[in-house]
Amino acid sequence: MTAQDGRTGTAGTGATTALVRAELLKLTSVRTPRWVLLAQVALLALAASGAVVSGALTAQDLARPDGLRRLLEHGGVVGILSLAVGITLSAGEFRHGTVVDTFLTEPRRVRATVSKLLAGLVAGLVAGVVVATATLAIGAFWCRERGVTMDWSVAWRSGAGVLGWQALYTVIGVALGAVVRAQATAVVAAVVWLFVAETAIAQLADPVGRWLPATAAAALGNAPDGGLLPQAGGGLVLLAWTLAAGVTAAVVTARRDLT
Repeated sequence: MTAQDGRTGTAGTGATTALVRAELLKLTSVRTPRWVLLAQVALLALAASGAVVSGALTAQDLARPDGLRRLLEHGGVVGILSLAVGITLSAGEFRHGTVVDTFLTEPRRVRATVSKLLAGLVAGLVAGVVVATATLAIGAFWCRERGVTMDWSVAWRSGAGVLGWQALYTVIGVALGAVVRAQATAVVAAVVWLFVAETAIAQLADPVGRWLPATAAAALGNAPDGGLLPQAGGGLVLLAWTLAAGVTAAVVTARRDLT
């Protein structure tokens, strides 16, 4: 590689880093992501606590690995809100018309799209750390309240899975928003697919269901449901879906007119 190639590569990396910082600045300059993160923690606390208080999860359940995993998987389920934040990060530009300024600043649309995806990954990791920490704290609280010693080997695996679930869902949201462009439509499409379409497909073709995004995410989150992939396998499948979504977003954005 020549000196000029090296300078070009360094400049390209620097430009991408600057674009990622700009995207994160956009995201942190509005209150919505912070409120969404707070809502995730609140919903997590309500759902997990409700399962214990209602008797759906007893002390005997919490003392077993499967029961503890059922409690902790709530941290991943609320990841649909991180996906919505990802959609806002990309589709919001089209909604407010700022996408033109974005591509005037960086005419190379693929680089601009990749920067948004990377910014989504960073935001998702931050949300994942917060939600995973809250998940473990809630799990520890209810185990203590029920006189159970929490199995931390199970808990740490679930916490790591929740973190990855949150991060990858955010990136998928960015990609979906870039492809669909209409923010509300993208959110509705995500909810319908994850909670309705995948369930229907899994019921019609059970072997196929475990390879779909939401089912793979549940496996990554260390959910105890039968028929899921192993945790590592679920993570790899969800990562593959995330990469496919990102590539699709980059290709579509590069070829499609902005108007």
